[in-house]
Amino acid sequence: MKKLQKLRIPFQGSKQLIAEKLLRKMLEVKPNAKYFVDLFGGGGSMSFMALQFGLKVIYNEKDNRLVNFLKFILERIEKGEKSKFGLFPEEFYQFIDRKTFHKVKYEDSPFGEFVSICYSFGNSRAANKNYFCGKDKEELKKLAHNIVIFQCEESLNKLNNSLNEKISLSELFNWNDRRLDFIKDYSKNRPEHIQKIQQLQQLERLQQLERLERLERLELLERLGQLPFFRITNLDFKKVKIETPVEETIVYLDPPYINTDGYGENFNHSELYDYMKKSKYDCFLSEYQSPFVAILEINKRKMFNKESRAKEKAIEKLFINI
Repeated sequence: MKKLQKLRIPFQGSKQLIAEKLLRKMLEVKPNAKYFVDLFGGGGSMSFMALQFGLKVIYNEKDNRLVNFLKFILERIEKGEKSKFGLFPEEFYQFIDRKTFHKVKYEDSPFGEFVSICYSFGNSRAANKNYFCGKDKEELKKLAHNIVIFQCEESLNKLNNSLNEKISLSELFNWNDRRLDFIKDYSKNRPEHIQKIQQLQQLERLQQLERLERLERLELLERLGQLPFFRITNLDFKKVKIETPVEETIVYLDPPYINTDGYGENFNHSELYDYMKKSKYDCFLSEYQSPFVAILEINKRKMFNKESRAKEKAIEKLFINI
């Protein structure tokens, strides 16, 4: 790929926006690197960026469901399996209501993980996953979904009548193009006389079609194509065997950050620091704070959900075990 792509599985704490900057700094320190070991692979932002830089990648993730979901995606890409709607089987493109979400969100299957990722509030990895919207907005979200994915005229009429809109049905072939067309049409036709703040906020949230944005991110992984230099492991980070040459290897760690919810798990940072101190490899750590030397600082906005109005900022740091 000529242009670097921000590819990932939507994941809380994803490095998608800063992956290229982080990797370029690591390669500045390790110019002879040929291997990238991603010990907390998560949504794969760093691993997929490293692949685009020509590095051979070992992706490790302890979350068994996430690993199986990634394998499911890559297997479909390898076999060229697609449905008429895109990369996933047709049932994945149906709108998932609240009842179905709570029924399958912990299901150990590709569909269960898909639902958990695309329909949870803020891409949460916490054990208590919540549905992405309130009950009062669910029907509107479903109507918008059916309009974009299935070009459903009945849903369009209901939506227009409910919101006093004049949105038209897009004839574009690709559902993601129709998603963008829906947003453009919605903006053009929003009634100027609407003054109620609550309704305006409701319309703004409807416009985002956040679930379909997450689905589009998953669809983009198809651009990776065949991955001859991509190995997946499903282990605790300390148990991953690294046998590549020291001077040619970047070991990257992106664990749950200190003083965060830990994505639903209790994480022992002392064990992590001990691992880095004892490792013969150059280990790079993403965190806000650590006992190691910071070699890069990036100002970032801390926001896990687009509907949040918070604008809290933080300094993301890249540390090295020297």
